[in-house]
Amino acid sequence: MKRGATVSVVEYGGRELKRRVITDRGELIDVCNEEEYRKALAEKREPHGIGFRRQAVKAINSKK
Repeated sequence: MKRGATVSVVEYGGRELKRRVITDRGELIDVCNEEEYRKALAEKREPHGIGFRRQAVKAINSKK
């Protein structure tokens, strides 16, 4: 998955959350929320996030 892509992650308990991809490490995808992603870009730093197993991360198709 590409850095900055918007994805849906399924957290423990089954709730789905919309997140941004930080890094794709194969089996783990590091993601963060939209606010953290934008703040990190503005501050020219790496976003802080959490890793999810690949099977818990789904790409969101955005058509514009």
